[in-house]
Amino acid sequence: MNLEREDFNCEKPKIVIFVSPREEARVYLGKINEILRSRGWQILQIVNVGDSIDEHLLSICDFALVLGGDGTMLYASREVSKYGTPILGVNLGRVGLLTELSPDEFLLSLEKIELGKYSISEVLKIAARTPKKCYQPALNEYTLMTSKPGKVVGLQIFVNEGFLTEVLCDGLIISTPVGSTSYALSAGGPIVSEYLKAMVIVPIAPLYRGMAPLVLPSNCIVKVKVKPGWADAYVVADGQVLDKIVASEHIEFTEAEEKAKFIRVQDPLNRVRKVVNITNLSYRG
Repeated sequence: MNLEREDFNCEKPKIVIFVSPREEARVYLGKINEILRSRGWQILQIVNVGDSIDEHLLSICDFALVLGGDGTMLYASREVSKYGTPILGVNLGRVGLLTELSPDEFLLSLEKIELGKYSISEVLKIAARTPKKCYQPALNEYTLMTSKPGKVVGLQIFVNEGFLTEVLCDGLIISTPVGSTSYALSAGGPIVSEYLKAMVIVPIAPLYRGMAPLVLPSNCIVKVKVKPGWADAYVVADGQVLDKIVASEHIEFTEAEEKAKFIRVQDPLNRVRKVVNITNLSYRG
């Protein structure tokens, strides 16, 4: 969902800033801290990764400003999720596909942001559960990864209780549209617009190319069962190992009720344009 916003209220933004531990992010924070305060912005809290966060301030701020790369964006998204706080990302990481603006673009966009001339994109997350446990929603992807490097995992895949296929592979990615430009893309999946309600299923190194990537409506229930006789599978959400699924156990993936909100200052094709034009890891979009 893309919500257009244009606000001619003179009140300047109230923000919480999340900062990457990278040195260039710290330097940039020092630069914009003075600039924003001189323009009347209220900086309610500056959060370093791992700091304790004042939840009240998160609940009353206009948006969270994230200075960093995709890792810092994922961290901030988890922290603000229950408040529905929009996030504006400034790329001070290596790739920054989740971010919206470069450092220079952010400074050039201050007046536009102050006037509310931006949109808020509500993007879906993926929830996962087993019969014993529910896991945190993922913004980019869930991955089932072989627990024994060099040994394949056998997976049976069901959609809405109907058997789809089985595959021997190194793992399986269940991605959101936003996450389709990350691990899923590297594993051979398609780029999917963040404005679509979909889940992307991508096998990792399937034996004999026994399964192709698949795009499903987000209202599907995808159940994956680990076959006996092969490796167990680790459950990984946005790069964090959460659990292990052993032989004959299963896990289900659905669209999460919780959404992430991103401030979009540039045109909707900007993220896709960054992906298709990336040629090295030092790219700044």
